[in-house]
Amino acid sequence: MPIALRRVDEAMQPDRFIAEVAKQHLFEMSNVGPRVAGSHANEIITVQFLLRIIREIAVEADPAQRVEVEVQQAYGDMFLDYEKYPQTSVYQGIQNVVARIIPSKGKEPENYLMLSSHFDSVPQSPGAGDDGTMSVIMLEILRKLSQSPDAYDHGLVFVFNGCEENTLQGSHAFVTHHPWFRKVRTFINMDVAANGGRDIMFQAGPKYSFLMKYYRDYVPHPYCTAVAEELFQADLVPSETDYYVYSKYGNIPGMDFAHSTWGYLYHTAYDAYDTIPNTTLQHTGDNVLALTRSLAYAEELFDIQEHEGSKAVFFDFLNWFLIYYPLWASILLNIGISVIALSAVSLSSWLLTRDTELTIWQVLLQVLTDMGVILLSIIVGVGLSLVLAIILNAVDSTLSWFTQTWLIFGLYICPFLFATCTGPVLYIHFVKKDHLTLHARVQLLLNATCVLYVLILLILTGMSIRSGYLFTMAILFYTATTLLNAALQTFLKQTSMCWIYVHLIGQIAPIAYYSSISLTAFATFIPMQGRGNAGANPELLIALFAVLVGFLVTGFLTPLVALARKAYLFIALIDDFFVVSIIVMVTSAGFPFRAHTTPERFYVYHCTNEFYHQNGTLRRLEGGYYVHPQDRYTGDLIRELAIKSNANAEPLGDKCEKELYCGIPFYQNTQHGQRENGLWIPGSRFIVPETIDLKHRGTVYDPTLNTTTFLFTVKGTDHMSFYVSPVRGVKLVNWSFSKSIPRSGLPWNGQDVHYINFVHGIDDRPYEFHITVQGSASKPSEAGWNFYLNVVAQYMHHEHYRTAEFRQFIYRFPDYAHVVAYPAHLISRIF
Repeated sequence: MPIALRRVDEAMQPDRFIAEVAKQHLFEMSNVGPRVAGSHANEIITVQFLLRIIREIAVEADPAQRVEVEVQQAYGDMFLDYEKYPQTSVYQGIQNVVARIIPSKGKEPENYLMLSSHFDSVPQSPGAGDDGTMSVIMLEILRKLSQSPDAYDHGLVFVFNGCEENTLQGSHAFVTHHPWFRKVRTFINMDVAANGGRDIMFQAGPKYSFLMKYYRDYVPHPYCTAVAEELFQADLVPSETDYYVYSKYGNIPGMDFAHSTWGYLYHTAYDAYDTIPNTTLQHTGDNVLALTRSLAYAEELFDIQEHEGSKAVFFDFLNWFLIYYPLWASILLNIGISVIALSAVSLSSWLLTRDTELTIWQVLLQVLTDMGVILLSIIVGVGLSLVLAIILNAVDSTLSWFTQTWLIFGLYICPFLFATCTGPVLYIHFVKKDHLTLHARVQLLLNATCVLYVLILLILTGMSIRSGYLFTMAILFYTATTLLNAALQTFLKQTSMCWIYVHLIGQIAPIAYYSSISLTAFATFIPMQGRGNAGANPELLIALFAVLVGFLVTGFLTPLVALARKAYLFIALIDDFFVVSIIVMVTSAGFPFRAHTTPERFYVYHCTNEFYHQNGTLRRLEGGYYVHPQDRYTGDLIRELAIKSNANAEPLGDKCEKELYCGIPFYQNTQHGQRENGLWIPGSRFIVPETIDLKHRGTVYDPTLNTTTFLFTVKGTDHMSFYVSPVRGVKLVNWSFSKSIPRSGLPWNGQDVHYINFVHGIDDRPYEFHITVQGSASKPSEAGWNFYLNVVAQYMHHEHYRTAEFRQFIYRFPDYAHVVAYPAHLISRIF
């Protein structure tokens, strides 16, 4: 990590990013508390803070630069086509603070580079990391770039997005409604999933690999890998960034930066100012400032479409230098290295057996047999690790490594090593080959491992999986040492143990790289397992990562165990470590969560739910707490808390069949996917000043189209949602939420279900909407019915609305729990 610069360093290094300036801005920004879209803290205080700092920067800018700033107030909608839970996202009066640097003289540039971050946060989190860190980094980059005495070839746009946490609405507003976006040719998006460490560039392009050229040539601390991009795009990361909006709706290429170390604090109350290291600010500031300066003069931006190519394979080597090449080049490289590797293995195998009476077919059979031994050992090792993961999940002993991360080695890598070490040892011990020396047999096992790696690489290449470069690296170094050993054996007649040292030296670089990337992978994915699907098995994913790391790091090492005089002692040591890990796992040390550092996460809604008949009379009125889980340890704890509150915690059960979306005021419809893990605790109702005011303003019948339009007005809090479900026989043909009716999500009792997410920012006027239907109900019991309409209000940043009973219930949670708790109101009507 670079040394964090202070204000006093600026005189000697005027062009450098100053971390202390950014940290001071972060203190002021995070000190206001949670910045939820629609709240006073977000829409007034933070917007005024950004405007004040940017205007100060404009005053101090070099005469060659003109800094302009404005507040965008936007209205619009977007459709998020998630598989089971698609949603229409509607926004009213949300705000973005947008600034730009253009030359003070001459005409306005025709092409722009955009930098983007968001300043809103999730409920009950000060959001110092997500995404205050990147916002203040952008402010300091804006300051530094504005002080340049030379005009840039392209304009620079800085988008401080005021509504990202709620379905990426701020970025969509800028893309679809702001005139500056029409000139944006590429972008740098900056977000976080953690509170420190290096910034990792984990998405680039797509298909514009020239961006990687600038990253390689100008970024001082490269830290990136195509593995991260493919894992993210495979939905293994339970989140999305504004990169999605800019690339899909804006149709422009760009790069995505994020912090990923110490993600335990992400989206919690502990995401605070004092958790952000100055070195993290300096690292990211150095990288993005250098990249922005270079792209501000990039010739490619004058006609970016001419530079469209393919996706790229990219990775840094130990944060030292960057390697990147287009996908088409990786295909040629992988095939070429595979051919050379197979040739080298063939040469090595022939040299090892030339002094014997073996024929070429016998040599080939020996290599195939060795491949079978290696492959069987790997399969057994993977099987042992995955079976253990399944058993631990079945007995509800998951996440023991959540805080004690070293347990991953003992629980999952040790069984894999046990199998991959034991297989070659047993094979050599029990299957005698008198015509081959022990060293020759081990070398043949290594050659067989290389052939296996080549087959895997060719399969990954055929599937266009760029992460296959991990095997390319392993094959490359093994091939180099194999050819060197062949030369030593041929020309210098070296037949002693020197081949081992050549082989081990050749393994230093790939093992160092695999160790580095595994640290990144585990640091990123371990915290995520505490905020994923409560019904999933986190052990399986971690076990798979562990065996992959074990395979890459030890693939060319485990056959060497057979050379040891007492190999069983090494294998016994692995077994002992595994046993120790099991013992620790079942003790209190193996409990996953810790207060303030590795918390357990809960969502708790204090619900008031109102259900009405078609004639408008009240059908049912209920109050209570809905506990939405985010991890494996929820049920027993919540039942215990419910008993202390003289109530019962019960599954939603048949509520999900009787009521649309179980009659629960979900914040996002995706939470319905975990309904089997949620618990309902009956309790008292609440009354808030901003209760939902839904008014049916009238009905319009069109005899020509045989359609009926229902007109509504609703007044409520800043975060609301609508569930719309036409009864069977009735078709939804139009509405005002979007231009067209999107596809339905998961059906309910045979009915289509549409979910609309609504947020208002600074504009809190009543929202007017209409719904148009056609046809009539097919069930006699639903005669005269057209559709269900549920309206939900989420009082996310209204902690003063918590009742005394609700506060008391929250306080009963253990100290290691982070509870996002607020009132939520649901009204269910039939029209």
